[in-house]
Amino acid sequence: MMPITDFLSCMRVFDEFESLSPAQRYHAKTYATGLVAASNKTVAGIAREVLPAGDKRALNKFLTEYDWDEQQFNHERLEELQKHGETRWSKDGYIILDDTITEKAGDDVPGVGRFYDHAQGDTVWGQDLIYAFYADDKTAYPLTFRLYEKQDGDGQDHDTKYDLARDIVTELEDEVGVPADTYLFDSWFAHDSGLPELIESYDKDWIGPLRSNRQVTYGGEVIRVDALEERIDTVERNVEDEIYHIWTKKLPVSQLGDVKLVLAEKKPTKKTKRTRSSTSLRTRSTHRPSTLFAPTGCGGASRRSSRTRSRISAWETARCRPTKVPVGTGTF
Repeated sequence: MMPITDFLSCMRVFDEFESLSPAQRYHAKTYATGLVAASNKTVAGIAREVLPAGDKRALNKFLTEYDWDEQQFNHERLEELQKHGETRWSKDGYIILDDTITEKAGDDVPGVGRFYDHAQGDTVWGQDLIYAFYADDKTAYPLTFRLYEKQDGDGQDHDTKYDLARDIVTELEDEVGVPADTYLFDSWFAHDSGLPELIESYDKDWIGPLRSNRQVTYGGEVIRVDALEERIDTVERNVEDEIYHIWTKKLPVSQLGDVKLVLAEKKPTKKTKRTRSSTSLRTRSTHRPSTLFAPTGCGGASRRSSRTRSRISAWETARCRPTKVPVGTGTF
C-alpha cells in the first residue's frame, strides 16, 4: 500500500475539540486517518503507513497515557454530528441498548475475560461492551458505551450490566439530551433491570422482548404468557406483503403492570418456517398504556397509528442491521 502523506480532510473537525490539547489533536488526526485509510489498523501499522504519525511510541502514549477526557471527547463528537442534516438526530429516531463481545488475545486488556457469545454459541476470550446506538430512517451511529467487568476476587465491586445500562440512559438523557423518544433492548435488559422504569421517568417509550415465563392475568387466571396462544383468536393482517396473525389486549403482566399485550405470528410460506419471538413496548399517553410483544411472534401498537408500523420494524434495526427503519413489520 502507498504511504498516506497527509491527514484526511475530514480530520479538521478535531481542531474544534476542546477536550484535546493541540498535540493531542495531532495524534487524534493521525489515529483516525489510520483507522479509515490504513490497511493495518494497529498502532504500529498506522504509524508505519500514515507518515505524519512519526514514532509509534507517541501515538501509543496518546491512547494509553495522555490525560484527556474520553466522555467530553465523545460528547463533542455527537455535537459535531448534529451540525449536519444527514446525521442529525430527531425524536422519531431510536436508541438501541445492547452488549457485544469483542474477542481479544492478551491477558492485560482491561476487563478481558471469558464471556458467552450468543452469535457463536460458545464462550470467547474478550471484552464485553454495553453500548447505546442511534438509528433512524437516514442514519445510524454509536452514542456511548461502558466496559463490563466480571465480579472477581480482586476485592472490587464492579457494576452489573444493568447498572451500566442505566448509567448510559442517565448520561444520554441528562447530559447529552438525545431527543429520540423510543429505546430498544433485548430480553436481558427487559427482565428485572429497572430500565423500563428509568426510561419512563424521562417520559420516553421502550421496546424489548418478553420472556415466555412472564406471568399474565387473563380471564381472572394467572398464567404464563406463552400459554395465551391456546386461548386467543388472532386476526390476519397483511404487512408489506407478509401475512401475520395478530391479537392484542391490555392485561396485567408480572413486574410491568398493566400493558397492552400483542401476540403476533408470521404465517409461514413454503420456503419459511413459523416466526416466533417476544418483544415489549411502553408508549406514552394520558394513562401511559404499554404494549408487550409476546412469544408467539412479532407485532406492536403505539399511541399513534403512524408510529405503530415503524416501531415494530425498528426492532430489526436493534437486533442486527442498524440502517434504515422501514414503515412496516419486521421479523424480530
